Amino acid sequence: MTETRKKVLVVDDDEMLRDLAADILSAEFEVQTARDGQEGWEKAQAWRPDLVVTDLMMPRMHGYELCGLLKGPDGIPGVKIIVSSSKTFTTDVAQARDAGADDYLVKPYMPAEMLKRVRGLFGLGGAATAPAPEPEMSITGRGAAPDPEELRARPAGEGRLPVYVRFWGTRGSCPTSNAKVAGYGGNTACVELRVGDTPIIFDCGTGLRELGDSLIAEFAGKPLQAHIFVGHTHWDHIQGFPFFTPFYNPKNKFNIFSVHGAHGSLGRIFTQSMSLDYFPIPLASLGAKLGFVEMKGPVDLGVAKISFQHLNHPGVCIGFRVETQGKVVTYLSDHEPFSKLGGVSDLSLRQDAEIAAFARGSDMVIREAQYTEAEYATRKGWGHATYDDAAKFALESGVKRMAITHHDPYHTDAMLDENIAYCRGLIRQGGGKTDCFGAREGMCIDI
Repeated sequence: MTETRKKVLVVDDDEMLRDLAADILSAEFEVQTARDGQEGWEKAQAWRPDLVVTDLMMPRMHGYELCGLLKGPDGIPGVKIIVSSSKTFTTDVAQARDAGADDYLVKPYMPAEMLKRVRGLFGLGGAATAPAPEPEMSITGRGAAPDPEELRARPAGEGRLPVYVRFWGTRGSCPTSNAKVAGYGGNTACVELRVGDTPIIFDCGTGLRELGDSLIAEFAGKPLQAHIFVGHTHWDHIQGFPFFTPFYNPKNKFNIFSVHGAHGSLGRIFTQSMSLDYFPIPLASLGAKLGFVEMKGPVDLGVAKISFQHLNHPGVCIGFRVETQGKVVTYLSDHEPFSKLGGVSDLSLRQDAEIAAFARGSDMVIREAQYTEAEYATRKGWGHATYDDAAKFALESGVKRMAITHHDPYHTDAMLDENIAYCRGLIRQGGGKTDCFGAREGMCIDI
């Protein structure tokens, strides 16, 4: 009697990687594939695989959420999971295992290593029965970078609304306050994009408190509705959330957008951050109507269309691209270039090119550059970029304007002036025309 072959489901939005993994495994196992986490979850429920090999950074549903569902009460009993990702942060490895992963395989990898891991989880010893691939072959690739024409803003037609960007918090990691940082400001990440009378807010660092005060004065008792987009939920990006005074007015309504967290829903993360161990007022006691929206794809707000892109930072982190009134603004914080962290490979170069393509055609990019190259030498793997990285990004993306933000809390105004000038000089040396400047609290720019 022939033994039934084990069933393996490969889940990856990278078509090249997905097909290669399927080819390698199909010699020994029954294989199906899925293009993202949502399709993977649907196929897993119907097909009941013995093993799921999944990427982390995928649209609609990321790998952490898929792991949690597969190993949850409504999941697949006995299923094994291998997370395969180019993210090498120890945080991601730990979070993947916490979510239910049995193994973690870093891309790019040799096909023989993939077979070894899969066979090991199934308790199969001995040499692989599949023909051995060429030794130099490795699984790489994220496909061609998106066509810039597909990413351009749609024409807004007549009667366009005014659009501007205002910076309320420009520091990274933690807030700081002294005379030497007063010029650029000490509040953590918070940026307002205003489209007519509609506030669109990116991140909820300590700068959110002063933005709230400004909105209260501006709307003077009138009902306020705004949209908040959170790139990730590390402290420096959510510290201002409980201090945003408009949350306490029952006339107001806010939609908070991001993706599902590594260990739970978006709403649960904010609820826990305001539990009584951390803050005297629970989230449930806020007067305003709050809607937590986990993004599966682009969001159309009417006045603006907003899409997201996974970034290379410990945990779940995304950037945003806003297309509004014939203009494009892209917000990228925090991000460590793939080729900088994992080394130059076909895969890492393609992934870096994908980030640049996501921003291409932007009238303004707001992006972090926290370190000098000397500082990065002792901070590699912390999930942040350097000024050299920002200059390279400007040359690759060709954006019109680039605001450097997420300043290191130890960088004084004088240091930042020097670092921004250095970045601007690199762009000019490379023949770029991007207008590069340092974001300062209170700075307001028409788009």
